Order: sequence, then structure tokens, then C-alpha cells
Amino acid sequence: MDKTHVTVQIGGQDFRLAAEESEVYVRKIAKYVNEKIEEVQRAYPNLSTGNCVLLAALNLSDELHKLREDYDALDSRISELREMPRQSAPVKRPFESGKALPTK
Repeated sequence: MDKTHVTVQIGGQDFRLAAEESEVYVRKIAKYVNEKIEEVQRAYPNLSTGNCVLLAALNLSDELHKLREDYDALDSRISELREMPRQSAPVKRPFESGKALPTK
């Protein structure tokens, strides 16, 4: 697969990136990172750009790890549900009694 080459600005610096993903995707990710940096800059306006980038990286890492934990928990739950025995009796659904509803 050909690599996509994209120049993006992150934290006020230009970066030339090579990726297997599309240019649209790379720009979307760069925008997300910049938004996280800007959140830190708004919260701590006296902090240097470099320190804002580091705090944003920590926030993104925290977000990633929490999402991975959620994913693993969901994956485990799905595995548990797949291993459960199937019910042999059909589940009765509302309004499926076979009787017609009375009309006025």
C-alpha cells in the first residue's frame, strides 16, 4: 500500500507525516490532537506550549487506556454471553397470543 504524505500543524509546529491512512484521516487526527492541546492551553494559559503538549499527551493516553479497559470489559461480556446456553423454550412476545384483539 502506498504511503500518504501530509504536512500538518500540531502545537504550532509543522510536521511532514507519512501514513498508510488517507490524508483526510491524518488531518482529522491532527485536528483532534490540536483541540486537546488548546483545551490545556485554555485551562492553563501561563503554561508553555511544550508543557501544554505534554499534558495533552497525558490526557490522550488516559483517554486511550480508559477506552481500552471499556473495550476489554465489553469483549469479555460478549464472550460470556456467547457461552451461555440457549433457551430451548421460545420467548413469548407481547401481542403474539394468537388471539385477535377485540375491536369496537
